Parts: sequence; structure tokens; C-alpha cells
Amino acid sequence: MKPVITRLASRIGLCLLVCHLPAVFAQSPAEDERLLKTAFIFNFAKLTRWPANTWTDQAPQFHLCTAGNDDLVVSLQRLGSERIAGHPVTIRALQAPDSTKGCHALYIAGSEHMSYLQWIDRTRSQPVLTISEIRGFADAAGAIQLYRDKDRIRFKINLGAARDRGLSLSARLLDLAEIVDTGDTR
Repeated sequence: MKPVITRLASRIGLCLLVCHLPAVFAQSPAEDERLLKTAFIFNFAKLTRWPANTWTDQAPQFHLCTAGNDDLVVSLQRLGSERIAGHPVTIRALQAPDSTKGCHALYIAGSEHMSYLQWIDRTRSQPVLTISEIRGFADAAGAIQLYRDKDRIRFKINLGAARDRGLSLSARLLDLAEIVDTGDTR
């Protein structure tokens, strides 16, 4: 009985975390969905641990990078006033896969569906949490893939991809995810 209560408590805690965003009122169901996905991405980052040497006094910011364009990229701009792992968030729009150095998290927009494998490949040896809605993203060694299942937003986590990048994901996050573990993705 105790593990069930613990699991329920962790799920409730994660749901409360997902609801933490700057006070913004949505105007439409599409805007509600974008805000929910933004909250998911924010909390994916909050529930991830980076290697100890990730931040320095000269580079104390958490860089949330974006590749490509879609409505979620615009919504992610709202996170620019937040803090992740105690670090102020800065949003960086990237133009090419070879510009990922310094990113801590990278959202790859649907407009990059033809080149998302290049983005994944460029971040393989870096502690970068890669996130996308592109179909097959987690199976292709992206760390977290958001997807719609009927009327719900769900996510897949590729544990091998996260481990290869030196990232550790919270057990609370893993409990809610569909796990894709490809082992060593190199």
C-alpha cells in the first residue's frame, strides 16, 4: 500500500510543478496546449541534473536553446524570467546544428523535421537535454519527445540518450513517461 501512496504523491507533486508558469491566461484551446507544453519543458529541465562542472562563475545562466520555428518556440520565450537549477534562464535561437555549444536544453521545432538528426548528432557529446515533438524523436536518440495521445499530452524519454549526455532524470519524471531505452546510442 505504501508504494502506491508514494507514487500517487509523486504524481501529484509533478502535476503541481507542471502548473508553475508565470501568470498568463490562455485565449484558446491551442494557446492552452502551448502553455501546457511550455510548462512540461520547463519542468523537464527542473527535474534534470547536469554534470557538476556544467556551470561556472563566468557562465552562470541556464541556456534554453531553440532550433527552428513553431508556436511553441514563441511560447518558450516566457521562460526567460524563470530560474532552473538556481540559474537564470536565457533563451537562445540557434541557426545551425553546429551552434549548440553552451546550451543546457534544446527544443527542436517541427520545422526542423528534415534536419533533426543533425541537431541530435551535434549534441551527443554535450550535456544538452534535447526535446521535440517530431515523430520518432526519442527513438532516434533525442532525450524527450512530446506527443499527443487522444486528448492528452504525453512524453517519451530515451534513457540511453540522456545517459550518453551525462544527464540524470528525476524518478518522478520517469514514472510519468513512456520509456525508450536504446542503451548506448552512439
